[in-house]
Amino acid sequence: MTPDEIRGWAAEAGALDEFLQEPNLARLGTVEENGDPHLVPVWFHWDGQRFFVGSQAGDHKVANVRRTGRAAVEVDSDLRRRRGLLIQGSARVIDGPEVDRSTPASARRRSADTCPIVLPWRRRTA
Repeated sequence: MTPDEIRGWAAEAGALDEFLQEPNLARLGTVEENGDPHLVPVWFHWDGQRFFVGSQAGDHKVANVRRTGRAAVEVDSDLRRRRGLLIQGSARVIDGPEVDRSTPASARRRSADTCPIVLPWRRRTA
């Protein structure tokens, strides 16, 4: 299995898109300069190809993504239903005029230092 393959409940037609439309909290994982993990709860927007994570320019997670170009996003729902998703890989920070051009309005915070993090993901079923 490759990292972008989908298996289990999410491989069912429409199940993954339905899940990602629910108001589930996500967690963003990055790596600090000293190698320690940095894991924080975040809101996300899924546009069918990319995860957008709201952030501010001064956030640790932004500095970590700028430095490494990598991140992980974990999304889960009620643990009793055993549904969750983990995406790991390349990530980038969107800032400046590109925020308005390439970030869906629902993924933007309304402040001058909005700096979304985006993780592209090509999904394939296993």
